[in-house]
Amino acid sequence: MNIKQKWLNLIGTKEYFSLERRIFHGVCLITSLVLLISFPANFFLGLLIFGYVLLVALILLLILFYFSRYKKQSRATFAIFAVCISFVLVIGYLFNCGIDGPIILIFAITFVIYASIVKKEQLLFWMLFQLAIAYTLLYLEYSYPDMIYVHYEKPSFRYLDTALTLGILLLTIFLTIRYLKTNYRQQQELSIKKNEELQKANATKDKLFAIISHDLRSPFNALIGLSQILKEQQNELGEIEKEKFVTAIYDTSTKTYNLLQNLLEWSLSQTNEIHFSPEEINLNALIKQAIAMPLEVASSKEVTINLNVFENYDIIADKNMIETVVRNLVSNAIKFTSSADTISISSYINHKGTTLVVSDNGVGMSAATLKTLFDDGTTQNNDEHIAERGTGIGLLLCRDFIAQHDGLIWAESIQGEGSSFYVFLKNSSI
Repeated sequence: MNIKQKWLNLIGTKEYFSLERRIFHGVCLITSLVLLISFPANFFLGLLIFGYVLLVALILLLILFYFSRYKKQSRATFAIFAVCISFVLVIGYLFNCGIDGPIILIFAITFVIYASIVKKEQLLFWMLFQLAIAYTLLYLEYSYPDMIYVHYEKPSFRYLDTALTLGILLLTIFLTIRYLKTNYRQQQELSIKKNEELQKANATKDKLFAIISHDLRSPFNALIGLSQILKEQQNELGEIEKEKFVTAIYDTSTKTYNLLQNLLEWSLSQTNEIHFSPEEINLNALIKQAIAMPLEVASSKEVTINLNVFENYDIIADKNMIETVVRNLVSNAIKFTSSADTISISSYINHKGTTLVVSDNGVGMSAATLKTLFDDGTTQNNDEHIAERGTGIGLLLCRDFIAQHDGLIWAESIQGEGSSFYVFLKNSSI
């Protein structure tokens, strides 16, 4: 565990503590470090009373930190913290040369510490609180100069004390400001991340609405129209015509079901509801199961699917995700392949991993379409098969699922000659 992680564990996580409480814990630790340096230094300079006061303040501060951090009793801890620090400043002022000593400088940095902890509404109160203590001490020293005790054993100790106090002040300012800047940057990064997630969620919602309003409505209109013709003209239609209508209804229903399934899986993947669960699975058996439904569509279209995959070869992958990828790639190949043509599914294995290839000799794609095939917001757009145009959700789903395997997916195509889609899975996908 590195130092940064240890520090985060000390001040508490954002799941259990507010930003103000985490800053308070950090300031407690920084102040404790300062007191740990200060009290032995005051003993060395002969300021025994002030040294003992600092030691007691250190112990009290650590107790406050413990109750706030580990007992989660935070309501009164800051008030006690403020009283403790104020008491130390008063004693330090009285026993350390008053206005001629270094303690008066600490009042300003104390307010900086308070300001980093308290809420905005309380800033004015704590500023006035600090000023009241400082002005009262200055007035009392002016009116009763004998109340100030000077206990330097040597004149040089006064310079050492001032130098030490200045160093401690700068160290405190440095640590406090650095800590505040770190927290500010973390909060800023968190805010940016939340905005990005919100924009992504809005984009997902807009895409879902667009698909539902257009791509789902069209096949349902077709189903209603075809079934209405069968209902109203069933006695007038011949067996061949009825078979054509039934086949059309089946094809449209299958495509609509696949679209709905892709929409569901894609929406779940966008909200991180699908968990990556790799396991050892037989590649040949997985592909056969994945193409069971597309195979029926291919048969109705008289498209042949040739499977050339090793039968006794296992891969490490998420079974459901890879099934979805294979099903989508094969369904797309069927969609853009003419009747009586052939689709091939093959695999290649080397020391790096497994490459799965789904190839067809259909209409192919242009270079412009190929370039943006896996980009968000793009859709398949083929003039030759405009009636069978897809939403692009399936390919986006393939891209996201393969990314979770730390794999690669890409396509090669020549317009008018066909397309090949490649999926590469590393041997160490788990």
